[in-house]
Formats: sequence, C-alpha cells, structure tokens
Amino acid sequence: MASSNWANNTNPGTPSSGTTNVYPDSVKKRWTTIDDAGVITHMPMLIGNGSVSAASAAFATDTYLSGSSITIPVAGDWTVAETYRCGFDMVKTANGTAAFTVIVRMGTAGTTADPAILTLAFAVGTAAIDTGWFDVNVNFRTVGAGTSAVIAGTLSCSHHLAATGLVTTGASGFGLIVGTSAGFNSTTQTVIGLSVNGGTSFSGTNTIVQAQLVK
Repeated sequence: MASSNWANNTNPGTPSSGTTNVYPDSVKKRWTTIDDAGVITHMPMLIGNGSVSAASAAFATDTYLSGSSITIPVAGDWTVAETYRCGFDMVKTANGTAAFTVIVRMGTAGTTADPAILTLAFAVGTAAIDTGWFDVNVNFRTVGAGTSAVIAGTLSCSHHLAATGLVTTGASGFGLIVGTSAGFNSTTQTVIGLSVNGGTSFSGTNTIVQAQLVK
C-alpha cells in the first residue's frame, strides 16, 4: 500500500511498515518514492523532442540538428546508464564527397557553441544522390566533475545505395560506427544534442528528427 505526500516537495521520511511515500523532489525535479526501508528511488523520466520543419540544402558545414536537443530540468543531473537516442533522415544530392560526421554535443546553448563530447565519422561519401536514415545511441557510462564523465555511442546508417552516396559501407547499404568519449565534466550542462557535418560541397535535406532521453 502506498501513501502520498503531494503537498510537500521535500523527503517525507521513512514511512510505516508496508507503505511507500511518493513525493516531488524539489532538487531532482522528479517524482520520487521512499519505501519502509528508507530506500529512495527517483522515478524514470522520458524526455522527447523532434523536428517541426525540414532543413534543406544544408550541412556542408557543422550544423546543429534542429529537434535533436534534449534539455534536462536540473543542470548536471546526468545519471549512470542514462540513454540518449536520436534518429534522423538525410537526402543527399550528387554534391559532396567528404566524410559524413555526427557530433554529440553537451552544454547550455543547444547550438554548435556547445562542446563536442563524442565525434563519429563515416568514411567519405561519393558524388551520388542517396537517401538514408541515421540512428545515434548514447549511454552514460560515468558522470561527475573533472574528467570523471564518459559516454559511449553508436552511429548507424541505412541507405538506398549499397556502397556509394551518403556513406561508403561496403556492399550492404548499412554502416555502423562505435565510439567512446574522453573524460569530461558533466556537472554543468543542461542540453544534449547533435550537430551534423556532410563536409565541403555537401547538399542535403533533413525532414524528420526524433530524439529522446531516458533517465
């Protein structure tokens, strides 16, 4: 049986045997429970974002991907095993033969001004029209001050052409990159998101971005 503490946003203390208190934690900004053993658990939180318009003929330089940013309620409140995911499409013209690069950025601006934490780059593309879907998956391995925080991520691409166009992926039309960041300070950021760089002369259109953070 559970009791509630709706009117109070502070820890109500350990409840009586067989009960659980539920309360809004004013520090974490999350619903929280405390059981009869005094164990405090912050309830899972799902935060989402997405694009509301297409971005055309862009990404020849490093460009923040609109709709990819997720803002958390409390600065630096990243947690171990937290996951960030973002999927987006890209339609490429015949222009552009550089490496297609996606950068995970964390900061407070939600722009390319935010520091680059993890960079994932495919091999060079080719001068061919192509359409593909990219998926980015990020796990928080550790968090903290100094250089304590580390994220690991994957970048995958499924595209129409087998070995040309957006990325060169052998004969499968699918490519996957895995990377791990250097240590960084995760105590001040409120925003995680992506920037995309197709390289010199690249011309692409992005229509859909879907992002979520599971805490």
